[in-house]
Amino acid sequence: MLRLLTVLLLTLVFAIGASLGYFNAERVTFHYLFGSVDVRVAVLVAVSFVIAAVLTLALCGVRILRLHRDIRRLRKQLRDSETELKNLRNLPLAGGR
Repeated sequence: MLRLLTVLLLTLVFAIGASLGYFNAERVTFHYLFGSVDVRVAVLVAVSFVIAAVLTLALCGVRILRLHRDIRRLRKQLRDSETELKNLRNLPLAGGR
């Protein structure tokens, strides 16, 4: 059910994007740092979306890699703590009567 809903939602988004691209075929002048270029509005929006998606994935990827590193460090600490606890449990009890 969730897969069907996802496919329908993606199809709807694609249809809306395609219709916006078709009905906004006018060309606009895009001024950027090194000059300007005449492009269609739909192309400008699509390129902006792709750039934003790539930047978002890059930033999230850095965060995910940092979290994986933390997970590895914590698992090593847990393994070391479990080994130490096992060694402490195996020590003979000193003192006695």
